[in-house]
Amino acid sequence: MNSSHTTIPSPVSARYALLLAGSLVANACVTPESTSGADTDSTGATATTATTVPTSTAAETEGTSGGGMEPTTSAPIDPNGEDELLFQKALALYNALDYTGADALFVQLWDMYPDSPRRDNAGYLHGRCLYALLDFAGADAAFAASIAAYPASNWIDESQYFWGRSLFRLLTYTTALPHFDASVSADPAGTYADNAYYYGGRTKFELGDDAGAEAVLASFEAKYPTSTYADNAAYYLGRARFSKADAAGAKIAFKHVLDFADSIYRNDATYYLGRSEYSLGALPAALTWFKDLISNFPNDVYEDNALYYEVRIYVDQADCPTANVVLTDLQTRFPGGTYTVQAQDYAVLGGC
Repeated sequence: MNSSHTTIPSPVSARYALLLAGSLVANACVTPESTSGADTDSTGATATTATTVPTSTAAETEGTSGGGMEPTTSAPIDPNGEDELLFQKALALYNALDYTGADALFVQLWDMYPDSPRRDNAGYLHGRCLYALLDFAGADAAFAASIAAYPASNWIDESQYFWGRSLFRLLTYTTALPHFDASVSADPAGTYADNAYYYGGRTKFELGDDAGAEAVLASFEAKYPTSTYADNAAYYLGRARFSKADAAGAKIAFKHVLDFADSIYRNDATYYLGRSEYSLGALPAALTWFKDLISNFPNDVYEDNALYYEVRIYVDQADCPTANVVLTDLQTRFPGGTYTVQAQDYAVLGGC
């Protein structure tokens, strides 16, 4: 949504006085068996008056809330005050997605006006600017300073969430995890509560805590039934269960991902459905999923993996002619690839 900057009357809650939605896309961490660019997320800003609490999109994008139209201290706002004029100028740049220009002014306000009722807002948005600019180390420091100075700020839950996201993007999962928990604790119904809860489970998965990830992600949809992170949670729930060798439970989660027509994880879930069925010894069902991946998601990151498993299935079924046809296809598409070599070895060992 794009709309002009709107001043919210004071009776409106400061917590949802300004919501910002964005469009800066960047890759997030995900480590499938071959290469991947599956995970994306976005930040940005467009000012609007809030009537509902947004959730992020299935493509792991997220809106941006912040700035606020009311102070978080008892000090009144002087609409003609130098700090307020500076804040509004910075906010206009932020809304125009000029994060570099906005950030300089938010920092200026923070440094020059220590008593400004906008200072905590400026500190929070300083971190958001750096996050949008992909300066995650800088955002880490910015959120730390803002929270230390204003531990009771209206933006504490969002600051904790994006602090955690910054650390997640730096791959420092152990340090990121407490911030997601702190964000949910600060406001269980906050703008980013579903995001933070999901990333709590996702971070546990990245840390190899499959049981912990399952415990969080299995309860996600019940806690946040309207969240558009539901497909993300279902996918990583499946991954956690698959890592625990619970192929039957993983299959349930991966099939649920396919209920979301626009999910970015439909291809990944299709592949892992094949893997789950293969683990369960259901070779015809597994073959169907691998074929679906190749036909429905051309040039997918898991294409070589799927062809490799097709070779395995045909070898397991003693269908050497078909196994060799698929193997030739794999060799043509991915000459010298890891899965090509493994498929060749499997075919030879299987007598094909």
